[in-house]
Amino acid sequence: MSKRQFSPLSDHEKSLVGIGPNNPPYVYTSRAGLFDVDIMWHMNNASYLNHAELARWEWTAFTGLLAGSRRDKTPFIVTAATVRFRREIAPFKKFDIETRLCGIDDRNLWVYQTFHNHSNDCQRGKILAQVFTQAVMIQKGKVINPRSYLQSIMHAEDALYDMNAAESIFDEKSERFTHFEEVLRRSAALYDETVAK
Repeated sequence: MSKRQFSPLSDHEKSLVGIGPNNPPYVYTSRAGLFDVDIMWHMNNASYLNHAELARWEWTAFTGLLAGSRRDKTPFIVTAATVRFRREIAPFKKFDIETRLCGIDDRNLWVYQTFHNHSNDCQRGKILAQVFTQAVMIQKGKVINPRSYLQSIMHAEDALYDMNAAESIFDEKSERFTHFEEVLRRSAALYDETVAK
């Protein structure tokens, strides 16, 4: 039986984990289980998204975002995601997922996650996969400004502003992602016009 480990970080320090480029990412550790593996005998593509979602849930619980959003009935809703697979994960192989909030505006927030071979120290190996997720926050059926909401519950004002001020590789990623999402949205709208409800 394993002992539950408690973080030595204060609530304020925990609220900053995974926020922007200047704070450490949140690290989720798992293993490629039997039901994650496909007939090619490596982790199935869909399993990456499952583990990425579990890592995001764990990150929101760690930072206090989950408790605040449950209290305020303000869910974090994924609106789009893209995955890039770089190296396979073998059956039963232990891996880490680094999660960080890398962008935010008045409507959306973007979360960047990288899969790595598990490491007991702070040195991460090569990237196995990348997941880039866009999300919104909903309150009373309407999309709200995520920056204002996060500032009110996470005490991360400086980190949220630093995220936009810092030049990062995520600016180009989010622009391409937004363009791709718009192309998909238009394509779906055109198709929907041709079919009966």
